[in-house]
Amino acid sequence: MSKGFVSGLMTGICYLALQSGAYSQEQKEPEELGPIVVTAARGEQSLDEVTRSVAVVDSEQIERAVADSVTEVLRDVPGIKIVDSGTQGMKRISIRGEAAIRNVVLIDGQEISDHSSYGPLFLIAPEDIERIEVVKGPGSVLHGSKAIGGVVNIITKKGADRPVEVEVGTSFDSSNDGFTAFTAVSGTVDSWDYRVSGRKAKANDLKTPSGDLEPSGSDDQSLTAYLGYNGDSHKFSIKAERYELESDLYSETPIMAFDFPKRDRTKIGFFYDYSDVNENISNLHLDGYFQQIERIAVNNLFIGFPTEKNNEIDSTLQTLGLNGQADLLLLDDHLTKVGFQIINDNLDKTTDSRSSFPFPSKLEADESDLTTMSAFAQDEWDITEDLTLTGGGRYYFVKRKNKGASGNIDDNDQAFVGALGINYTGLKNVSLRAHLGQGYVYPTLVQNTLGSIFTPANVIHGNLDLKPEKSVTAEVGARYDDGVFTLDVGAYYTDAKDYITSVKCDLGNSVHANICDTTDDYLYVNINSAKTWGLEIAGSYKIAEYALTPYANLTLMRRQFKTPESTTFHTDTPLVSGRLGVTKDWSFSNGVEAFADLYTRFSSKHTDLEGNDVDEEAGYATLNLAGGFSYDYDEERKLRVNAAIENIFDKEYKPSLSELTAAGRTFKLSASVIF
Repeated sequence: MSKGFVSGLMTGICYLALQSGAYSQEQKEPEELGPIVVTAARGEQSLDEVTRSVAVVDSEQIERAVADSVTEVLRDVPGIKIVDSGTQGMKRISIRGEAAIRNVVLIDGQEISDHSSYGPLFLIAPEDIERIEVVKGPGSVLHGSKAIGGVVNIITKKGADRPVEVEVGTSFDSSNDGFTAFTAVSGTVDSWDYRVSGRKAKANDLKTPSGDLEPSGSDDQSLTAYLGYNGDSHKFSIKAERYELESDLYSETPIMAFDFPKRDRTKIGFFYDYSDVNENISNLHLDGYFQQIERIAVNNLFIGFPTEKNNEIDSTLQTLGLNGQADLLLLDDHLTKVGFQIINDNLDKTTDSRSSFPFPSKLEADESDLTTMSAFAQDEWDITEDLTLTGGGRYYFVKRKNKGASGNIDDNDQAFVGALGINYTGLKNVSLRAHLGQGYVYPTLVQNTLGSIFTPANVIHGNLDLKPEKSVTAEVGARYDDGVFTLDVGAYYTDAKDYITSVKCDLGNSVHANICDTTDDYLYVNINSAKTWGLEIAGSYKIAEYALTPYANLTLMRRQFKTPESTTFHTDTPLVSGRLGVTKDWSFSNGVEAFADLYTRFSSKHTDLEGNDVDEEAGYATLNLAGGFSYDYDEERKLRVNAAIENIFDKEYKPSLSELTAAGRTFKLSASVIF
């Protein structure tokens, strides 16, 4: 597909924007939309009623993003930063400065487990997603361990509203000559609905203004199947998923070569809801799942002839999960939610380290098991018609076992975390909120037991004495929405302690000496604490006369790390970042709807402390244009086309120190047909 074709399509969209006056009689008038329903409180609730900062990305926004991954869909959400660690195909997100390992990723409320030191990947195709809900701030009371930074809940598509609906689509991305093809068949027959979908995608090396990053390509493919029953009071569904990913890792060090030939996820889950049980029980919910994530990671280090080190880690993580919840109406003006969660993670890991002289070769195997059992309760009390107080707590019991090269281990930990929130809606079109919550993250199996050799260092050793990471976050916010002007503002402060990081081994330290072999090795330790101050702003204004909507998504953040040696604000956190733009919409009587979106994406500089040196990446601003149209042939047949030109002026920059150099001028195009 030629760049000229995409450029011509974008030119046509711009022409429509300039001719807006000729179509004023066909334009959409502002609609009075109801509040967006979210699951921040583990149940349906409008944005006006929440006590937390919540962002919702709906299916239309996902389609318009022309994104090759879920992370790119979330890039412009206030408080979110993308992290790829040199791997274009394996992007993660940071929420409010917290690394991916301190955030929970859910698919339909079920967790994607991860026991690396990096955090979970979004192993799901964007085309399968109905909407994404991002709950920012600690979610450890309602959504389990790991939720210091926040919770991302991905709600997937279910059956269409007719017996058979077929969707076929494709997309192209010039930044890596990437192509995607997907298809889905879905429908509803009587009380049953179903959906089957598949996707195949390939991305080549990333193209930057200064040249290609070799190697940095990736391949992925997925297949999902869903079947559900929707009765008057009972709902039951099952879902099977398979996602396969292979990705290269780009390294600026010639002697290092990395490869991720496998990161595959297989899952089967069930969901059951029983509503309106009796006058005291409004709903009962139960879901469970089996999930397997297979991972192969290869690292080759050439030090100089004849010295070479080849490391390969082959691991299989199997997870059994069970969640239960009851929504109770025990007292007037109270909604009480009680529930439990049981997650068992079993990690079978083999490490094959082959080296030439003078390094010894090793083959090590471990089987580790982590079981987390927890129970929670939350009460929503409507003190008045406009004032709601929400409070809750969760008790954790964690049991850890290991057999193998890292030692025979059998121990446990327990903790209690709580949260308190308040919401006031007594002012016209305004809702006010405040929230105080605790976060809890238990160390991963790699951190506290297995360690890792997939690094430039010789070994990073696990540490059995690691403490869980904990945090406290205070937050206040306000939301205004009159159907024309929408503004959401949230301010927060987080104080976290016992952060886990890796440090060089000191054999003069008795703890280090008992674990490390040499001073070239590293060890996971609790060393950091962090304080974060932030302000998040999202707003838009509909100008009905011209069908224009200016908008802004802004993040202001300061983040401080403290170690025994230093205190620093150099934490790879920009002071200001965001997106500013204006959209133009059209709606025509022949069924065509179109839009254009001109925006800038920007960030102030990033700085990070590495030893005694400060790494710095300059701030940037890019100009971008997106647009598209949809055409409804009739009630059953639809055509959708979306396109974008990103980084129009071909600027060379890095979005952050933890991302690859950004692509140069990029042309994107997606098209789908529904019939």
